[in-house]
Amino acid sequence: METLFSAIFTNTQEAIISQAQWDRVQELRKNKRRNTKAERQGLFSGLLFCADCGSKLHFSTSKNFEGRQDHYVCSNYKSNRGDCSAHYIREDVLRELVLERIRSVNEYIRKDVEGFQEEWLQCNREAQEKSIKADKKRLEQSKKRLSDLDVIMSKLYEDHALGNLSTDRYKKMFADYEAEQKQLELEISVTEDWVESREKADDNMDSFIALTKKYVDVTELTPTIVNEYIKKIIVYVPDKSTGKRQQKLKIIFNFVDEVEIPSIAEPIVYKRQTTNRKTA
Repeated sequence: METLFSAIFTNTQEAIISQAQWDRVQELRKNKRRNTKAERQGLFSGLLFCADCGSKLHFSTSKNFEGRQDHYVCSNYKSNRGDCSAHYIREDVLRELVLERIRSVNEYIRKDVEGFQEEWLQCNREAQEKSIKADKKRLEQSKKRLSDLDVIMSKLYEDHALGNLSTDRYKKMFADYEAEQKQLELEISVTEDWVESREKADDNMDSFIALTKKYVDVTELTPTIVNEYIKKIIVYVPDKSTGKRQQKLKIIFNFVDEVEIPSIAEPIVYKRQTTNRKTA
């Protein structure tokens, strides 16, 4: 009898977009924005996270103020009835701070692309090498287990043939080992590909540099620019202990989210004189 089968072969054609860009698109598709009663969406909806509880900050608006009081609050605050504080911040403040950071990062990178590449490599090399080393160790362990399974399955067959193992027991144990063998083979294949891709030049850096060239002079933020640049923004609770309202934000950029280069990774501290009314 002729057996028909189908197979899927991956990575056989040149990709239209990079893997990093594809992954970002999938993140955005999951990141659905919540509609507001005033039928306006926040520019940063879905991107803001509370530094204390990890919840998202929800966008709040009012038709009466035409956007002047649009703001974000921790979704776990619940008008002081929840488990967290408000972490209140106005959208116009966010627009100003994020635009300023994007423009400064663009200028920093375009001024010395080669220097940024070297700095990026220095920041990531140690973590990258540790990750690759750990994966290679797991590969060795998986390959050893795969080799051991061949011996175990051979011994199993021998015990069954000699009558030391019942047929039912033999079939059950053999099927279990065979399933483990197939799983190991798949894990080995995937891990080897992943190690190889990281040992090559990472395209995350190139994708981020391409953004700085695409948006040479950013004068105003749009949803497209925000989502292309920003992975998430961590909002800290305001500190008023010095007589000024100080609030820290940490912007996590796409493609280079783990880079510890100061101009990119350092938090923003927004300061404003405290008054009797709520401000950001």
